[in-house]
Amino acid sequence: KSAILSSSLTGRTVAIPPPRHRSYSESDCSHTDSQTGFEPYASTALYTRDQWPDSMAGRPRLPSPQPDDDDDDDDDDDEEEEIEDTERDESHVYQSVEIQSRDLDIDAVYATPLKQDFSCSQVDDDADNSAFDTVSPLNTEEVNEAYRSAVELQQKLVQELREHNQALCAGNEALERRCSEKSQQILQLQQQLMHSPRERSHSTGESSELLSLRQQAQELVDENDGLKMTVHRLNVELSRYQARFKPLTKEECSQSGGLPVKRPSPPWLLDMKYLSPLLLAYEDQLMERDKLLKSCEEEVKRLRVRSEEVIQENEKLHAELGKRSSVSNKEWRQLQDQARLVLEENQVLIEQLELQHTKAKETHTKHTQEVCKVSKQVMLLEAEKHALEAELETVRKELQTLKVEFQKTCTTLQNSVSWGEHNSTTDKLKRQMEEEERIKSAEIKELQACVNALQAEKRTLLVEKTNLSTDVKHLENELQLAHQANRKAQRRIDLLKQQVEDSLEKELVAHQYLTSVVTLAEKTTYERDQLMHMASCLEKDKQGVLTRIIEGTVRLGKLQEKVKVRV
Repeated sequence: KSAILSSSLTGRTVAIPPPRHRSYSESDCSHTDSQTGFEPYASTALYTRDQWPDSMAGRPRLPSPQPDDDDDDDDDDDEEEEIEDTERDESHVYQSVEIQSRDLDIDAVYATPLKQDFSCSQVDDDADNSAFDTVSPLNTEEVNEAYRSAVELQQKLVQELREHNQALCAGNEALERRCSEKSQQILQLQQQLMHSPRERSHSTGESSELLSLRQQAQELVDENDGLKMTVHRLNVELSRYQARFKPLTKEECSQSGGLPVKRPSPPWLLDMKYLSPLLLAYEDQLMERDKLLKSCEEEVKRLRVRSEEVIQENEKLHAELGKRSSVSNKEWRQLQDQARLVLEENQVLIEQLELQHTKAKETHTKHTQEVCKVSKQVMLLEAEKHALEAELETVRKELQTLKVEFQKTCTTLQNSVSWGEHNSTTDKLKRQMEEEERIKSAEIKELQACVNALQAEKRTLLVEKTNLSTDVKHLENELQLAHQANRKAQRRIDLLKQQVEDSLEKELVAHQYLTSVVTLAEKTTYERDQLMHMASCLEKDKQGVLTRIIEGTVRLGKLQEKVKVRV
């Protein structure tokens, strides 16, 4: 499945590449030397062995017998050519083995496997299994059971390969003995033919039979070399399996209760009374392993059916995605536009908050300046008030001095001025005095009204100052709340980004794990089929070799009889 995940806040897209279609043909094989892991839905042909080289093609045939005396030299040359050909074939075998070992990245160790590599691979497998247990949403128990069943199936295949290898080695030794006997008989016949020059002219038919015998012997040698090659390859495969699955160490062998090496064998090993329950238990174990193998094969079939269903669903989803590509592009553009608009709105809100913050600072500074101005004006008015009070005191002092002077003048006027004049002058003075007092009282009232107005203005300014300070505090609180909300939104955005990345990693790990399980199952089934096919081919070759040997012995008997009759 190809999933496209988008983040509307960041505008970043994460795409999982679509898997490749599986192919079961050998022509789809794209082999690389540096191949260390399984790709999702990879072809099974990537992990097949190299094609078996045709061992019969590059071999020289034995030369036909000639009536010259240089047959011994020719035979020596033929033996040297055969040795060179076998060395070439062995080098070719080793090259093919090196290619296979490079393909599988496993060093072929015959007897002593690398335990450090095994422990490292086991630690890596444990780490990978723990990662899959924590990450993958699959049922890990079923996967572990499938892995165990695959390992047991591989161990059983290794055991069968060992037994088959032993049988092939025994057959190969028997064929080598027979071939050596045949070659000795052929050499004897050649010597007899060389020592009978009179009968050489009459032995044209026998030379044709000898040619056929030589051809048969060459075919037997070729088949023997092919069997040697197959035995060598089976040994290489066994060494790989031994390198993968470590044998028991000396300490483990000493701790395990096995048979003694130097001491005499225990009685229960030779007594049938003790051996029968052991054989029954061994048969029970074999039955259990057969059941386990059947269950593993059924699970592998289920996994194959499930993988085919997943592939079909994937193809359907690909088709639907191809049909809805235009709609998805429009939706994707709409999501990008929405994300851009959200980011622009956030930027505008942040700018508005900054403008409000700057405006609040400006208003606060203006109000502080106005308060300073008003306080200065109040101080000036208080100074004027003090000056007016001082003037009032001076006026009162002057009034007292005027009263004293008036009394003095009254006393002087009583003596000098008449009563009418005095009354008229006093009335005038009283009027003047009343007018002055009226004027002074009006001025005092005006000054008191000004002072009251200034005090009221001072109170209103203080109230406005407190209101402005409360407004400033309220705006600061709102700004802090807005900053906190912005931080929470940013944290939520980061958390969502992390969750999206984690989900992507989980999905990729799950894909890789599924593909590794499927490819492992397919590889085991393919190797089992290939080994069964190879065993059947070897059996057929063995039967053919036996029939040819029998025919060769019959013909040799006939030739010996003819030679005896002619001699």
